[in-house]
Amino acid sequence: MIDYRDISDIRWGLAEKIASATMRWAVKKYLHLKPTQKSLPAAPDETSRLLYVHIPFCLTLCPYCSFHKFRFDEPSAKRYFELLHQEMQMVHALGYRFDSIYFGGGTTTILPRELGETIDLAKLLFDIREVSCESDPRHVTDLENANLKGKIDRLSIGIQSFNDDTLKQIGRYKKFGSAEEQYAIVECNLSSFPIVNIDMIYNYPNQSIEELHHEIDTILKLRPPQVTFYPLMYAPGIRESLSQRWGTLSDTHEANFYRIIMERMSGIYIQRSSWAWSLACEGIIDEYVIERSEYVGIGSGAFSFIGDTLYANTFSLPEYAETLSKNRLPITHAITFPTRPIAQYRMMVELFGLSHSAEHLWIESFFLKLFGRVQGENVSAQGSYLFSVMMREFYNGMDYVRETMRRNLKKEDGYIAERELDF
Repeated sequence: MIDYRDISDIRWGLAEKIASATMRWAVKKYLHLKPTQKSLPAAPDETSRLLYVHIPFCLTLCPYCSFHKFRFDEPSAKRYFELLHQEMQMVHALGYRFDSIYFGGGTTTILPRELGETIDLAKLLFDIREVSCESDPRHVTDLENANLKGKIDRLSIGIQSFNDDTLKQIGRYKKFGSAEEQYAIVECNLSSFPIVNIDMIYNYPNQSIEELHHEIDTILKLRPPQVTFYPLMYAPGIRESLSQRWGTLSDTHEANFYRIIMERMSGIYIQRSSWAWSLACEGIIDEYVIERSEYVGIGSGAFSFIGDTLYANTFSLPEYAETLSKNRLPITHAITFPTRPIAQYRMMVELFGLSHSAEHLWIESFFLKLFGRVQGENVSAQGSYLFSVMMREFYNGMDYVRETMRRNLKKEDGYIAERELDF
């Protein structure tokens, strides 16, 4: 029987303070990508990895979103998909094998026909058995109209909130409609895809406990196959402006809200990671890195992690097109990590997925068990929140990397000129 009672206090516990500070230190020490002439190496073995595809286009830009994106320009986006196909074929030529593909963005479903063609090519080149794709409420209907119903195994719909005041605050009410309208869209599409995931955000500044209960009540009424609850995260570059505009984030409220989510979801949903919940104990979940220690990313702003090295593709669309025109992968930055930090990262990801077997990191394992965050090979309720905090700090670090990579971009970096497709 899981005891949730102490979760709201653990953010101030010694284990959480140490883990949070350690993660911030590690991010500052190791996450410094440097310009490189390196390219992705040939596949080191025949292991099936995950292929990540980044679509960096949105009709409008959400103020809190830190992911790589540009305002949608249809000619550039159509050309971008053609370039994605070329990059995918180049990765295939290196001998990589993939059984899963994940489309992230941006708005991955912004051009449904081109998305379908990209899925078809991936299945032609690789032994793809699972296709995951993100979407917003506006483009869900377009997927079925574009005959994508049988091509996507897991569709993640970014709702973020079923509270109209919150939707207005974060700039999504006018874009996607009221909470009632978005609820109806999701409800109509629950049977259209094998797995439908709903993305939710909690710990908005000034969010009340009653409002959180309303969000959970709505989820439990809707009963999507999967739900992902993310704590609201301010990326480093926008933290000050959003704090002034919306209010500061409360760690105490985050811990208390996390406890409520666990209590309310338990018994109906099965917790699959610190953030993800499923009606079934199996099936694709949102945090693909849990089960994939290595992956290849294609597209502008995509990351690849192979062996001991993190590779980053250019964030500039013209540079992306120009590099591919020279038959080179668009990698511009990389960093190679020491052995122990890689082991610690993989241990954190495994624990975030609520399992523990990395006994060779005996010091870390000892302290986790000492503080009651790990019990045998299982993660306790307190540990679940601890690894949520650690993953939040890690994502904040990746946000810093993205901000650094985008720092010198200009308006023209969001467009691809016609001549740059003459490869």
